[in-house]
Amino acid sequence: MAITNDKSVLMDLASMDLSPVVIDEETLNKLCQDGDPLCYYVLNDSKLICGSLPNFTFIFTDKTCSKLLRYSRTQAKMSLEGIARRDEISSVNNLYRGIRSFIRSKCCTKGKIPLSDEEVIACCKGIGNDEICELFSKVRELRRNREPVTYWTIRRFVKIMEVEDKDSSL
Repeated sequence: MAITNDKSVLMDLASMDLSPVVIDEETLNKLCQDGDPLCYYVLNDSKLICGSLPNFTFIFTDKTCSKLLRYSRTQAKMSLEGIARRDEISSVNNLYRGIRSFIRSKCCTKGKIPLSDEEVIACCKGIGNDEICELFSKVRELRRNREPVTYWTIRRFVKIMEVEDKDSSL
């Protein structure tokens, strides 16, 4: 994480195999006010390597949980695209991120966004969906062992999201 207006920092950090977020204070403050999960991660789970972290407060809004849910759907689509490209690593990574974000979205409705995998697993046990918890553990293990996911594993996650959508619209 770098708090700066200097976009060249992005290239420098990326060249060191980091996944950088370069943002200015004004944009970060807006994200915090809007309840964007990125602000939550910056304030609670990021390492700042350039600039100083302003004293902003993250505000949970109606958008917070829905953004996490939308992100999970996007990651599921990207996982399917990885399968189509025969990119096993991006496929498993995107599925892992998608399931994690889905669980976070459910935990978010209870006012908490778990950060570590252990926190995600603990929170998952409290949301009452053993299938998603088991799937997260399975995909987490596949990712750790650099094993590929199958189309059917991704489809299973998509089905879980579809069931949740139906249940929430009732």
